[in-house]
Amino acid sequence: MRTELVDVHQAAEKLRGVAWANEPVSTLESSLVSFAQIRAMVDAAEIDGLGVYDASKEWKATGALSAPARIAELTCGRQDSIGWRRGLARKLRGMPHTVAAFELGDLTIDHVSLLCRANLFALALEFARDEEMLVDKARTLSYDEFERELRNWRDAVDPEGAEQRALSNFEQRRVHASESFEGMGRLDGWMEPFGFHVFKTELDRHLQLLLDAEWADARARLGDAATVNDLERTPAQRRHDALANMAEASREHGGVAAETSLGTTVVCDQPTYLIALARILAAIRGDDPNQYRYPFERRCEFADGIPVTPEQAVWASIAGWIEVLALDANGHPLNFSRTRRFFTGKQRDANMIAFPVCDHPSCSIRSVHCQIDHLLEWIDGGLTDSANGRPLCKGHNLWKEHQRAKNRGTTGRTRRGTEP
Repeated sequence: MRTELVDVHQAAEKLRGVAWANEPVSTLESSLVSFAQIRAMVDAAEIDGLGVYDASKEWKATGALSAPARIAELTCGRQDSIGWRRGLARKLRGMPHTVAAFELGDLTIDHVSLLCRANLFALALEFARDEEMLVDKARTLSYDEFERELRNWRDAVDPEGAEQRALSNFEQRRVHASESFEGMGRLDGWMEPFGFHVFKTELDRHLQLLLDAEWADARARLGDAATVNDLERTPAQRRHDALANMAEASREHGGVAAETSLGTTVVCDQPTYLIALARILAAIRGDDPNQYRYPFERRCEFADGIPVTPEQAVWASIAGWIEVLALDANGHPLNFSRTRRFFTGKQRDANMIAFPVCDHPSCSIRSVHCQIDHLLEWIDGGLTDSANGRPLCKGHNLWKEHQRAKNRGTTGRTRRGTEP
């Protein structure tokens, strides 16, 4: 065994003896960050060694059918997991920037896995050209943001592939509804992303209504001692009843759809929208649509973050499926200054679209599930303007109010400047 591995093993033995509960809490964050960096460096070294062992074919002499099978035998590990790492090792041979960042602990194995999946054979030239830029994004963005940026890059360099996948999803849509001998019904199928998103948004709305009613009933019976075990239905039963309620509501309204909500609003930035429109028109004229290239930095998604392709956004807008925000004469979202305390209606929607997630740096809850909070509080003279509003999830809104109350020397917990 190499001396370096002996040193790592001895260091791990020392770490095993640390009583973290006795460590100053102020140092735990930096310690955990160091753990993550060290884990990434060890992962990089292990994957590199596994790749070399795989290429050496030495495992064949043992009668093993593959390198992962041999290592799984020796370690009593899971062969699928080792095989996945072997796959990363093979892909990383042609990804120098990714390897360099991985070895330094700047990227986790999760980031590396995303980059390897994006490095498709059909996009090898484009990936080699842009790898350094993508690795820099992985270093600086949150994981969810990086995943979104990587998906945008793939769709930008391969727009035809993105639209073909969307068309394939649409063509594979199907739903079966069958009835049993006793009259029970069974649903089974696949929904294309657009229809599924509208369906899921409405199902979640009905589901939340039922859940809120059950919690209210449980607390009325048991007070604060109520737990999830005291609710009337299981999650699956609640989902069934929510679906039945959707059908009942549709029957009562004669099948006429309700007004669109922010959850089913498609958000597309102007440059991406105009390029998608130009590509559609070029294809109709018989010209090459690839003369119009999408920007890497773009936003084309439902308001709650589910991605859509630019051409889907264009056709949806033509069909009237996109909710258009009201703007003032200067093209800015409406604001109400000091004449209105709460962010409501189009102005609330505008802030949620402009800022897709909770404003707290550690939070990734989508803004459609947040409240709009005043940066400068209403009580302190803050305006109900778009520039003074940011989305905050319920938890971080309560935390912020608690901090404000402490700073004022009060114990009040009333939330100010948010939509009830």
